[in-house]
Amino acid sequence: MSAAMKQVMFVELGMGVDLHGQDVTKAAVRAVRNAIERNSMPGMRALVNGDTSKMRVRVHLAVPADAEKLDQEAVRAVFPYGDVSITVDSGGMLAPSGIFLADKDDRNELIYVVNAAIEVGI
Repeated sequence: MSAAMKQVMFVELGMGVDLHGQDVTKAAVRAVRNAIERNSMPGMRALVNGDTSKMRVRVHLAVPADAEKLDQEAVRAVFPYGDVSITVDSGGMLAPSGIFLADKDDRNELIYVVNAAIEVGI
């Protein structure tokens, strides 16, 4: 279990999509990467005295379906540092793609859209 966060320093938002295959993990990983991939937080090292394991990262995911299939370890692996906790709620979107592609492992014609809100702090 993650330690409590004393101070939120950053909130990052992202969206991830799986166009074919209806893979909630793929969409969630993309949402998390979308939220963090254009950020740099060099000051965080000073706040944790160089010990990046003291960084707290709270990941909130809004998934439209298949929450029980979400591989939280795959999502956690996106983060290079910190004590990462993950909360999964209903949300996101199931959108029609208009096409079924068996060669892309489609189970139906739905696009999975996952939203992520990530809090980083100490």
